Amino acid sequence: MATSPAAKVLPFSQRQCSDEWVFANAFEHAPNGMAILDCDGRISHANLAVRKLLGFRRTGLIGVCLSEITYSEDVEPEAEQRKRLACGEIGSYQLVQRLVRRDGTPTWVLLSVSVRRDTSGLPECFVLEVESAHGHLSNGNSAHPDALEYLLGEAVHEIGNTLTPLMVNTQLIIEQSKAGEISDSAHEILDSARRIAFTLRRLRGLKDLHPTATPTGESRMLDLRMVPPPATPH
Repeated sequence: MATSPAAKVLPFSQRQCSDEWVFANAFEHAPNGMAILDCDGRISHANLAVRKLLGFRRTGLIGVCLSEITYSEDVEPEAEQRKRLACGEIGSYQLVQRLVRRDGTPTWVLLSVSVRRDTSGLPECFVLEVESAHGHLSNGNSAHPDALEYLLGEAVHEIGNTLTPLMVNTQLIIEQSKAGEISDSAHEILDSARRIAFTLRRLRGLKDLHPTATPTGESRMLDLRMVPPPATPH
């Protein structure tokens, strides 16, 4: 029985070339800006959307360091998060920051970054997704409300991630220490942390604040949503 053209199986090398073309084409024409950074932070690939967002031609971004197109005040925070990502401290990160267009004007973007690792676990490259935050600088200082909303959400979660283990470990100190100077100090720390946690709840609301919990044993886990409001002093 003759094999129809549609059922014909391509040799592996041809299938591989076809798959590579499909992925390359999808990357180039993705609706959101995408770019690949090498381990030195230089752009090796940048798709059409990110080039249009920043006003560059096809090869204009190749070889450019991300820091070179990042607004000066935002360079250090982004570099610090990328360093944490490279060493495995975090799995990915998002930042609302300013990138600098080819004409020198800054524009607010939501930058989402992940890492691709080799078989030994070392970083091979960083994968960036760049979306407009619809917030251009106004008078060089203030951000669009959309950008501020992103920044607020980012701050709430970052503080929450730090606050949870602080509260859990402080509670352990209180439970395991006798009454005295250490116990009194731990109570003060825990009361302060509770006030911060309650403020976070008020900023975002219970329905929007994702639970942030850190296990310290088989069943011990703290959910910031369960933290009661601080006592009102009499």
